[in-house]
Amino acid sequence: MKEDPKIARGPRVVNGWVIADAELPTDPLARLVYYARLAPSSHNSQPWKFVTGASEIDVFAEQERWLRVADADRREMYLSLGCAIEALCIAADYAGHGARVSYFPVAHDETLVARVSIAFGGPKREDSAGDLLKRMATRRTSHRLFERARPVSEEERTRLERSFAIGDVALQFLREPGPLAALGTLETRADALLFANPAYRTELARWVGEGMMGTTWLFSKLGQFALGCLPVGDRVARDDSARLASAPLVGLLTTSRDRRVDQVQAGQAYMRLALVAESREVRVQPMSQVLEVGETRAGLAQLFDLKGRTAQHLFRLGHAEAETHPPQRRPLASILIR
Repeated sequence: MKEDPKIARGPRVVNGWVIADAELPTDPLARLVYYARLAPSSHNSQPWKFVTGASEIDVFAEQERWLRVADADRREMYLSLGCAIEALCIAADYAGHGARVSYFPVAHDETLVARVSIAFGGPKREDSAGDLLKRMATRRTSHRLFERARPVSEEERTRLERSFAIGDVALQFLREPGPLAALGTLETRADALLFANPAYRTELARWVGEGMMGTTWLFSKLGQFALGCLPVGDRVARDDSARLASAPLVGLLTTSRDRRVDQVQAGQAYMRLALVAESREVRVQPMSQVLEVGETRAGLAQLFDLKGRTAQHLFRLGHAEAETHPPQRRPLASILIR
């Protein structure tokens, strides 16, 4: 492969393809999975496996990576899988291939989440988004405080609203100070209830200890000890509250029903939205705690006046410096079965 000499900074580009971490596979289907593994996931759990055939990729839920305490109903796991499916399809768009998704192709099997049929050479999807591929390697979940003096503009909000069209997934915003303050109260309450549960702390400590949250080995082990042994809930709640208070905008993805396919499609919508946000230097961070507790989830429905729609994914948006450290990604060989 010939490297592009004009790229002086940022991700390495080889033959027009953005290189994220490991070298890019030459096999066309493995190459699509290479980008799917860069998708965001709940607590960076990356709960997926991919099986490639002659011209299709089966996407499986890896149940061993399901967060059974934080995500008891598996909503976040299927959202994460939706993100990976959309990332795979965007890579197909970029390559000029067609991609058709068949959801849960085997009746009564929730493990085989999707079969993505690839038409080499096209035609591409009608809503092709190949231009977003270059954002795959730079997209990060932001944990920084946002710039209070720099709101998300109306033009940026409109672009985010138009970034996806899948199923009946809809996007709502919260941006007035009063409702945002009320959401902050819900966030604090959710943190308190979650960290009062020893099983939740143990589960979270496992992922921090494995370094899946993007920390170094030493900090991962210290974080694992703190989460498992020290009363850190109040500190986490304060940090989460400060991040939310700095956000000029909060988004919520909803669906009219709450089937597995709705959760997957909400994840696909979020993948598009997150990449479009990255292209506008708008930073995004999910706020999953509010949706993980029944009490605060009900409060969220009232706050957004959902009128019977189902809240699928909540996240804050704003402007800040980009995160520089990429989260740990599972090696391609560990998630790809040929």
